[in-house]
This record gives sequence, structure tokens and C-alpha cells, in this order.
Amino acid sequence: MKNKTLFIISGALVFLGLIGVLSFRFLGQQERIRPKRGDIIESIYGLGTVTADRVYRVRTGLTLSIKKLLVKEGDLVKQGDSLVLLEDNLVRSPIEGTVTAVAYKEGELVTPQVSIVTVTNLNKLYLEVSLEQQSILRVKEGQLVYVSFESLRNEKTEGVVKSVYPRENQFIVRIELRAWPMGVLPGMTADVAILVGRRTNVLMIPLRSLLAGQVFRLREGKKEKISAKLGVLDGEWGEVISDNISETDELLIRK
Repeated sequence: MKNKTLFIISGALVFLGLIGVLSFRFLGQQERIRPKRGDIIESIYGLGTVTADRVYRVRTGLTLSIKKLLVKEGDLVKQGDSLVLLEDNLVRSPIEGTVTAVAYKEGELVTPQVSIVTVTNLNKLYLEVSLEQQSILRVKEGQLVYVSFESLRNEKTEGVVKSVYPRENQFIVRIELRAWPMGVLPGMTADVAILVGRRTNVLMIPLRSLLAGQVFRLREGKKEKISAKLGVLDGEWGEVISDNISETDELLIRK
């Protein structure tokens, strides 16, 4: 009986020892981070497409033949320059720009409402971004925008939201840049960050400390799982708007 009791006690001690080792290893895999105080900026991200603001397309409502093409793709034209002779009708460009498309050859018959010649002003550009409903509700005219082109990652350009409008069940943001990088052309894309929120001198916690809206708080040696309410987010940190987290606390983050 005595031996059996000793066996049970020994087994219990081994079990408790294993729990202690596992607990130690688990805690050892956790990172401790303190909340910090500072400024935070919240952005909405999207993919912008470079779009020309002034484009002229030569079209006709009738089937006509092209007597003479007076331009080719890549030509620079001024306002009033001749573009194409359609039978007895000479078409001139109402804008200055670059000939970006010539769809027919001399002598061919043109199809009604199909572009024959396209002139694009490459100096009048803007960015067009399509956003989902939840995001578009937070975008307003005048908000600051940071833009980064794929081939110019080290060069960020500032812009501003000029307008927000719907188009065929899409929600569009028009962004105009203060200065365009050299060589940017219509059709190119850029990463866009629209600044929709800014807070100064606020308490922040890392978003990776959150799990289903809760964090593990370590205060005065006591570990506790609590809910955390956040305000402005910047992708890595979140503003704390609840009163149950302080600068002296530590947050446990599983590595």
C-alpha cells in the first residue's frame, strides 16, 4: 500500500513537472511589448490607374472611306492640326497631344462609331481608383494621398482627392498629383494610400497582439485576457480608446 502511495505521489509530481516545463516553454515563446504613445495615421489603400484627362477620338456616324491619313502613331499635334481626310471631310484636332492610335489605313472603309484616330494629351493626367463601399464612405475631397509607382518604389509622390463618384456600380476616386514623375503614361498603375484619419499623442498597441478583439495583458505580474477597443489603425498599430490598457502594462504576443 505504501509503495502504491509513493508511486501515485511520484506520478503526480512528474505530471506537475511536465506542466511546469510546458508552461515555461509556452511563456518563453511569448514576446512582451509595451503600449506606446505617439501619432498615428490611418490610410485606405488601393490600386490607381493613370488616366488621361483630355482625349479626342475621330469617329463618324456613316460608313466612309479614308482618302488620306495625315498623321501616324506617336506624332505630336497641336490644336487645329489636320488628322485625316474622310472623302471630302477634313478632320482637325481640337486639342494638342500625341497620336496614340490609328486604327485604319488609307483607302479602307471605316465602321460607324469606331475610333479612327486617337489624340491624347499626355500632360493632363490623373489617377483613378476603384474602392469598395465600406472604404469609399470614408474618402472625402481634399484628403492627402501618397502614391508609389512600381518602378519608382523609393520615390513617393503626393496627391489630393479631387472627387468621389459612382460609375456602373463602381465607386471611383479621382486623384490629382502635385508633380508627375518623368515617363509616366496612361494605363500605368500605382499603389495609392489615402489618408482618412490622423490622431496625435495617443496610446497605441500593435495589431498583432490582438486575437478576436482581445489581448493578453500583464499588469503587476498578473496575466489577464481583456477586450481592447481600437480607433484609428495604420496597418501595424492601433489607437486604444478603451480605458483598460495603460503605458505601464505589457502585452503578451505569441511568437
